[in-house]
Amino acid sequence: MLDPYQLTLHSLTLKQLATAEQLAEVTGQDLAELEAGLEKAVAAGEVMAAKGKYMITPKGREVLDGVYPQAFTALRGTADVTDAMNAFETGVNKQVLSLTTDWQTKEIGGERVPNDHADADYDGKILDKLSRVVDKTAKVLAPVIALDPLVDRFLDRIRDALTRAEGGETDYVSGVRVDSVHTVWFQMHEHLLRMTGRERPE
Repeated sequence: MLDPYQLTLHSLTLKQLATAEQLAEVTGQDLAELEAGLEKAVAAGEVMAAKGKYMITPKGREVLDGVYPQAFTALRGTADVTDAMNAFETGVNKQVLSLTTDWQTKEIGGERVPNDHADADYDGKILDKLSRVVDKTAKVLAPVIALDPLVDRFLDRIRDALTRAEGGETDYVSGVRVDSVHTVWFQMHEHLLRMTGRERPE
C-alpha cells in the first residue's frame, strides 16, 4: 500500500486541482499530515501550489508510476481482484454511467431532452436504482476492499451524495462542482485503475 506521502501525491491524481481540505476528504488523511506532505512535494517539484490549491506535476506523476507496481503488488497478483475488476467494468460501472445519462436526460416523444427534475417519480426511480447498484458494487469489489479500505470510503461518500440527492439536492447525482455520485465514482474508478495497473475503458 501507499505510505502517507505517496497517498498525498496519489490524491492529486483523483482530484486534480484541490485544497488540502478537499484532498483530506478524498483520502481520510489527517489534515496536518497531508499539509506537511504537500509542502514537501512542492519543495521537491512534484506538486504545484497556487492560491491555496494544489496540482500534481509531471515529475510527481513519474514518481507515482514508479511506486504503484510495488505498492500494489498484492492486489495485482490476486485472481479474486482481477475477477472483481472484470465484473466491475462490465457490470456496475456501465450501469452507473447509464443511470447518470438517464438522470441528466429523459425520453419524451422518442427524443432525449434535458431532465428538468420536475417529475419526482422519474427521479426517485433512478435514485433507487443507483442505490441498489452502489450496494451491489460493495459486493462486487469485496476482494479489493479487503485489501484497500479506501475503496470503501469512496462508496460511503457516494452514499452520502445519494442521500443529499434524495433530499432534493439534484446536483449531487451528476454535478461537477460538488462531490456528486458521478464525481466520486470517477475518483473511485481512477483509484481502482491506478491500483490494478489497468487502462480506463474507451
